[in-house]
Amino acid sequence: MSESEELDELKEEEATSEWLSFALGESSYAVDILRVKEIRTWEKMARIPNSQPFILGLINLRGAIVPIIDLRLRFGLEQRERDRETVVLVMTVMTEDGEKTMGIMVDNICDAVKLTEDDIKSAEKFDLAIAERFVHGITDIRGAMAVLLNIDSVLDTIDF
Repeated sequence: MSESEELDELKEEEATSEWLSFALGESSYAVDILRVKEIRTWEKMARIPNSQPFILGLINLRGAIVPIIDLRLRFGLEQRERDRETVVLVMTVMTEDGEKTMGIMVDNICDAVKLTEDDIKSAEKFDLAIAERFVHGITDIRGAMAVLLNIDSVLDTIDF
C-alpha cells in the first residue's frame, strides 16, 4: 500500500463514528456508541415520588444510583407495555455539573453502524416529532431514516 493510500485510509477511519440504533415504535433513532456504558434488560426500579412522568425511577448499578428515563414519554410518544425486547441503555451524559450516568428505556436495539460525516445529514428541513435541539442529524440505516440523537440535550433538564 502506498503512503497516500495509507493516509487516505487513516483519514477515513478518523472521520468515522459508530452509532447504536434502536426503535421507539415505528421510528428509528441512534446514539453515539461511545456514550453507551451498558445494555441491560428491563428490571424493576425504585420510583421517585413527584418526579416528571418520563422518569421511571432509579436502579443501583454496582453502587451507583442511576436514573432511568422512558425515552418514549420524553419525546411525547404513547407509553408502551414493556416486553422481552425492552432494554435500558446506560449512558454517559455531559451536564453543566459534569459527567453523569443515566439510562434510557427503548423498545429494542437494532444495530451498530459506522457513519462518516457525509452519511449524516442536517435535520433542519424535516418536520421531526421531537425537539430540534435533541437532534444531531439524520441518516439512512439499512434503507430507513434514523434520527441521530444529541443525548446530552435529550437528558439536560433532568437533575440528579
